[in-house]
Amino acid sequence: MPARIVITDISAQLLAIAETEFPLPGAEFQQLDVRAPYPFATDSFDLILATMVFNEVSTGGLKRALKECRRVLRPDGLLLITVTHPDFIAGLQRRDQLRSDSKGVLTMPGSGSMRLPIVPRRMKDYARLLHTAGFTWAATDVYAGEQVRRDKPGLRHTGDIPLALLLACQITE
Repeated sequence: MPARIVITDISAQLLAIAETEFPLPGAEFQQLDVRAPYPFATDSFDLILATMVFNEVSTGGLKRALKECRRVLRPDGLLLITVTHPDFIAGLQRRDQLRSDSKGVLTMPGSGSMRLPIVPRRMKDYARLLHTAGFTWAATDVYAGEQVRRDKPGLRHTGDIPLALLLACQITE
């Protein structure tokens, strides 16, 4: 069992739901904007999971977030990032499925009528940002399985297009 587990989100409401619906003994639940300085000491964590958050953040915000992840991650630690795959977003763009909301934020289709914020990036953009922040990484494409394509009508025709990109990042020596 880890010595410390911290679960974060920018939304206090979502954190409250997580704490109630998915209780984890000893876990800390903290509101955190990934674009701002993190309230953690340097070299605090062995593992950071950033799941489907960095694809919603501006490039400047992502630069700051990666810098903070590097600061709070121990030298032998691991940063695991998942983002919506650039090829999947490019396909949505080609099919004219990206829209700007009333605040000018680009969104993509989500479940039902929900729209999800998205910042389109290419793999080389992620590579440049990770390198600049002092990380090496390995990338893995993540595909929708048959069950997911069956259960999610909007994903039925994804076929050989990956839905997500998993980046396993370590601090550059």
